[in-house]
Amino acid sequence: MDFEEIKKLIEEDGGKFIIVENDKPSIVITSFEDYKKNLVPKKRMIQETIQPEKKPLPKELAQDELKIEDLPF
Repeated sequence: MDFEEIKKLIEEDGGKFIIVENDKPSIVITSFEDYKKNLVPKKRMIQETIQPEKKPLPKELAQDELKIEDLPF
């Protein structure tokens, strides 16, 4: 099966191809539209995880610098 046949099947049926190597899935071929649909929510979730809402520190913590000696272990 060549690339044009795979492309035609994906466009017509909206399917996906999973390429398996060594009995494990290694590559998924899908339409760009399906890729974008699956990518955008994940990007938002990753950004929210990486950039959590910043809350101001209490005054006593904001003024003092934390030192290794201050840690409880």
